[in-house]
Amino acid sequence: NLYGQTRHLIRLVSDLRELSLAESGHLPLEKIPTDIQQIITDSLQALEPLSAEKNVQMENEAGARSEVSVDPFRIRQVIFNLLSNALRHTPEGGKISIKTLSDEKEITVLIQDTGDGLSPEEAVSVFNRFYRADRSRSRETGGTGLGLSIVKAIIEAHGGHVKAQSDGKSLGSTFSFSIPL
Repeated sequence: NLYGQTRHLIRLVSDLRELSLAESGHLPLEKIPTDIQQIITDSLQALEPLSAEKNVQMENEAGARSEVSVDPFRIRQVIFNLLSNALRHTPEGGKISIKTLSDEKEITVLIQDTGDGLSPEEAVSVFNRFYRADRSRSRETGGTGLGLSIVKAIIEAHGGHVKAQSDGKSLGSTFSFSIPL
């Protein structure tokens, strides 16, 4: 319908603008000391009804040290995006776990799922604009194809890096990001 297409175009333009700002180093970041653990907890709670409906177990295995100077709104966007992607690609009865690791230099957040998995090519390409590992997802049933590009741009704007790993198709995936302390 026309209304749905209009909404989708508005979202696409908004995502492209945000991505453009981030990639050009002009995305405004309001960094404050932030408890990543609290953002993880809030994101898991927000997605709980969807995971229950899909019968996917979500586990918070985050470690102890989790305070870092970041833009909490942007990091919430990253974690929520990665968790909802994992949920979309994990079949009924599957599991998603989120962990944090830290050393004296950086904190790393890992989101591991028992879902679709990625081929080696997909693991490299998945953060590219408009890339879709699942070719059957259309613009109507999926998002704009920019979510992971935005995740990458936000993390890089924080001086960090992102990574996708998988042992192959239907063997699950691990998406992670690291931010300097």
